[in-house]
Amino acid sequence: MKNIKNIISFIIMSIVLVSCDDKGIENHDWLQEPNFTNPMTLSLSSNEVVLIKENEDADAITFTWTQGNDRGAGTTLKYFFRIDILGNNFSKDIDDVTKRTVYTEEIPDGVLTKSYTVKQLNSLLLKHFKRPGGAVTNLEVQIIAQVNGGTQFQLPEVSTSSFAATSYSPGPLPLFMVGDAISGSWDYNTGKSLPEITERTLYNFIGDFSVGSFKVIEKPGSELPSYDPVAVNNLVYNETNQRTADNVFKVTESGRHSLYMDIDKGTYIFGYVPYQNVYMVGNAITGIGWDIGKAKQMIWDAKNPEVFSYKGQFDAGEFKLYTQQGDWGGRALMPAINGTKLIPDADAIVMSLMPNANPDNKWVIEATGNYELIVNPSKMTIKLKKL
Repeated sequence: MKNIKNIISFIIMSIVLVSCDDKGIENHDWLQEPNFTNPMTLSLSSNEVVLIKENEDADAITFTWTQGNDRGAGTTLKYFFRIDILGNNFSKDIDDVTKRTVYTEEIPDGVLTKSYTVKQLNSLLLKHFKRPGGAVTNLEVQIIAQVNGGTQFQLPEVSTSSFAATSYSPGPLPLFMVGDAISGSWDYNTGKSLPEITERTLYNFIGDFSVGSFKVIEKPGSELPSYDPVAVNNLVYNETNQRTADNVFKVTESGRHSLYMDIDKGTYIFGYVPYQNVYMVGNAITGIGWDIGKAKQMIWDAKNPEVFSYKGQFDAGEFKLYTQQGDWGGRALMPAINGTKLIPDADAIVMSLMPNANPDNKWVIEATGNYELIVNPSKMTIKLKKL
């Protein structure tokens, strides 16, 4: 199974590559929607599915489709199956990849059917579409017969349908953090809860850690099973190996950290986050000005915990960064020299922490425009990128 995140981009690229070698657009049918006497047809075993936990292994729904039409000498067909929330139009108008909801699979040669068990479809609803248990979700499905080969590009044949699915909650899976870095000791009865963001999938804890190490376990009082860190921010599910210096999370700097885990993908991110928020204020911050009570909060992402960022319009002018809102005398992240200019796409500049925002040093943006401001309080750096 091959998961293709954006089949539309692939098709557009195909247009570009093939059109370089074809005979041009004098053939006015080359970008016409396919129109066949017997078009490819997608059929569903049901238009309404209610998923029940006790039937996890049973088939929930089956999709079948007829063979795509022959597209001429030298051509072959490759099939893609897609699902999206009804009304999202398969993410057609969404530019940001991270916000796209469409789920795509490439179908093996010769296969004209696709089935989901109750467990598989429920998992897709909860984990991919982020739908809660008990919710009715209207979904749109599509089979695409992409044309490969031939003397010129041809638009794919497409068949679309829809159905409704009611998901269920599999129940929470509590996880706990134990160790001298988080709970004060290696007593497995004294673990600290790791909050569950998405059932049995995503977890995120933000809080204080001490220098030392810790483990993530499933059951208070028992070291195993545990979720252990391995190379390149990956996790392994450990049911057999006792604690060693190599299978624990290590904390090298005391203070506020974030632990983000995706046990479904087997990945984690652990990072130092000294401040809860970073705020921008000044005449360079569009719509805010020098009203400290309206200072704009930057964006924090658990998947990139050391960084606060903001994308949007900035005006030519000055601004300041605070770690709290509404206090001119609070902690500020300032340049060492007043009037330090942030040059778009230049190397990051080192910031200084001014506990009382004194001296009153300000950052400068020289030209109005759309930028991304990236602040890393862990490394004490700031960078401006032009969008």
